[in-house]
Amino acid sequence: MEGAKKISRLGSKSIFVYLTPEFRAQYPDQTSQSWPSSDPADLTGLAQTAPFTTVFSSDFKTIVLTTYTFANNDQVQGMASCQSCQSAEENEFYNLTKYLYSQYAGSGKRFILKNWEGDWIALGGQGVNLTSNIPDSMVQDMIAWLSARQRGVTRARNEAGSSPRMQVLNAAEVNRVLDYAQHGLTRVINAVVPSVNADMVTYSSYDSTVFGSDAQTVQQALTLALQTIEKLAPDPLGFGPRRILISEYGLFENQDLDDATWRTQAVLDTAINAGIYGAFLWELFDNTCTQPNGQPSPVDAVPGNPMRPKNGQCRGVWVVRPDGSTTAALNVLQQYW
Repeated sequence: MEGAKKISRLGSKSIFVYLTPEFRAQYPDQTSQSWPSSDPADLTGLAQTAPFTTVFSSDFKTIVLTTYTFANNDQVQGMASCQSCQSAEENEFYNLTKYLYSQYAGSGKRFILKNWEGDWIALGGQGVNLTSNIPDSMVQDMIAWLSARQRGVTRARNEAGSSPRMQVLNAAEVNRVLDYAQHGLTRVINAVVPSVNADMVTYSSYDSTVFGSDAQTVQQALTLALQTIEKLAPDPLGFGPRRILISEYGLFENQDLDDATWRTQAVLDTAINAGIYGAFLWELFDNTCTQPNGQPSPVDAVPGNPMRPKNGQCRGVWVVRPDGSTTAALNVLQQYW
């Protein structure tokens, strides 16, 4: 709720948050006691809690949700051979989508449900050898998992019909597109996405947007990635390029002191020229700050708490710094909103 209020005051009509069983750790609540005393049983129950109801009822038109079920969370391995796991995944997405349609019909909102960076899930983590292919067994597991999520959303959306004046969409997220486009490796975009028939593809774009020292280099790399997604992603709803959303691009202000403005503009200009849905800057508050001993800083240290990091203890992945000041990228973002 704190982040949503800040984003709204800054002027954005779009927000990206997490809807997962780890809600208490991802969004600690030390003062308002807004979370229920016991955990919800499923995603629908979580969406009905006061914090999520507050955010969903706010003046946001696009709400992107990294979503994991209480039934399976992010446990994808073995999904292809587990019919009960697929059914549980589908049903939880079905019930969540059905609830969103019943609660927010007529609102004009668009909810986009997605996974976190699919290539890291399929490859087994961020520290893997990037020259390796996704194993065939994991390709099948990813297809089964993402397809089950899509079936749940599609079924509930079809039942809602054409009158609600709001929409729930499902997206498959990719994050290592250039591994395929430049080196021909097996990745989610070429091995999984064509078989899932997802409504949209979201792209966590660090493989194309954090490299290069000038706007032209960034634009060329990002354009190649977006063209690759456009070529390989099914388009079941006829959205054209607007079925693609950049779910994350990041700036590291304390590491690259001069790129907050030009890199933001390069990414957003490229996104507009490609005709895609939009692009989210990661993130409002930096979650990569560290204590002097190198340990991660807590995400819930309020002003005045000695554990609250100083600006210099962060990588600079932010719009709002720990001292409350805003990054130079904000002025660029507001032009595009």
